[in-house]
Amino acid sequence: MRSGALALLTVVFVAACRPAVVAPTPEPVPATVVRAPLPAVPLVEGPLAPKVVYPQANQMIGSRDSTFVLGSVGNGRASLTINGLPVRVWPNGSYLAFVPNPPPTAPQYDLVAVLGSDTARATRPVRVAGMPVDSTQPLPPPPPPNVVTDTTPTWVILGDSISVASDTDRVIIGRPGPNGVYRWYLMPGTRVQLTGRYPGYARIRLDSALQIWVDAADAKTFATDTVAPRRVAQNARVRTANEWSDLIIPVGERPAYFVEEKERSIDFTLYDTRGGTDIVSFPTTDSLIKSVEWTADRTERIRYTVRLTQEPFGYLVFMENNAIVLRVRRKPPAVGNVFVRTGPTATAPATLAPSSALRGLTIVVDPGHPPAGATGPTGLYEADAVLPVGFALQRILTERGANVVMTRTTRDAVDLALRPIIARRANGHAFVSLHYNAYGDGINPFTQRNGMEVYFYRPHSEPLARAVQTQMLRYIPLEDQGVFFRSLAVVRNTWMPSILVEGGFIIIPEQEHAFKTPEFQERYARAVADGLEAYFQALRSGN
Repeated sequence: MRSGALALLTVVFVAACRPAVVAPTPEPVPATVVRAPLPAVPLVEGPLAPKVVYPQANQMIGSRDSTFVLGSVGNGRASLTINGLPVRVWPNGSYLAFVPNPPPTAPQYDLVAVLGSDTARATRPVRVAGMPVDSTQPLPPPPPPNVVTDTTPTWVILGDSISVASDTDRVIIGRPGPNGVYRWYLMPGTRVQLTGRYPGYARIRLDSALQIWVDAADAKTFATDTVAPRRVAQNARVRTANEWSDLIIPVGERPAYFVEEKERSIDFTLYDTRGGTDIVSFPTTDSLIKSVEWTADRTERIRYTVRLTQEPFGYLVFMENNAIVLRVRRKPPAVGNVFVRTGPTATAPATLAPSSALRGLTIVVDPGHPPAGATGPTGLYEADAVLPVGFALQRILTERGANVVMTRTTRDAVDLALRPIIARRANGHAFVSLHYNAYGDGINPFTQRNGMEVYFYRPHSEPLARAVQTQMLRYIPLEDQGVFFRSLAVVRNTWMPSILVEGGFIIIPEQEHAFKTPEFQERYARAVADGLEAYFQALRSGN
């Protein structure tokens, strides 16, 4: 007995002398960052060569009375006039002007650059409202009348085919009215009633109380089955996996649906579907979906409230074996500490140190454009300007332990709709699209703040947008234009937080020059990386 007690005492003593287990402590974002000014625009003393970058030749000017003109003259010491009005020239020879639209009788911008006794001219023809019609050319056919035409209700299949993959990335976009904002995202193969047309759009009925509009091309396939669907939501179940939990609702035919995120729940509405769910079965060990309740908003509309143990991090909706599935994604697990060697040699003792909150995550970096994109006064194309920022961000994130997926690494165009698909197929934990900004016709850049802004669409992306914008303001000396909710193609991704960052205005000469410099590119990248770090630091520590 005495030896046993002594052994037990020894074990307790040894255990007490061991180093205490250190709780996971995410790596903090550096507290101090020097917000350096933009680099000075260098002097360029080349030959006079006035060029217009915007507007393009014979472009229709969409503003009412004035717009901006930008380009370069080749020499920073030159003076410039556009249609007789003096225009500032920056040291590198670039210029940005806000001038009246030319009259319909002389629709062009005449540039005169002067340097000492040297003069150079350029003319940019444009189109403006009120220009005379060329009587030698045949008139185009009149556009169809912009009126809604009711049609006999007819069953159509949304999309080009009723044979679609269960977790397709193709969605049918629905709007409350023609040319309206995006609101519904329906699965191809959904059978609905066509009830009206408008030029370019088709009106469809989701149930007896709701009609929406889709692109006409998405409602052109007539259904062979003209009998009304008998969608009945049967007994449901919850299925759990390491990274997500599924709510599986047998319905037979795929329904139109709507998802609304809330603080710790998701409302999942099924249209033209009757409620028949008597039982919802839950796995014993699921730690994400706490409970599921349903109610009949109308006779043929039901709404499931999926209560969660954490804020939504992402979700997907797809069909599987005649059941509609709402897949709710878990947030990444807490990040712990790792042993690292602090000595100068491989034999130095290892110590426990905080790990980056990005370790083990997949971050999708999207250098914006091509196609499309803005161009600065000296011809710097937005897609070329953000690519080195993307490479810098890739390097920084990799150094912090993240797996980085680039949507493009060359100047080749990547389809806009493909970029979020790349992110979902990579199972990314965040998607960041890098851009520079510009204005449309009629906006005077000299009266604007010309700063930085971040866009999001899904509610679960809003905290990431704020975190990145906060870090942008710490690194870059441009104005805070805020964080915006907006339905942009690359931020509608539901599976992960997705944001679009506008790092400044490429049409502003001093900003365009800064965007060319490695220093600015590094700051832009580090700001985004620190924003991601701060966001996941809070998320993975449970705050």
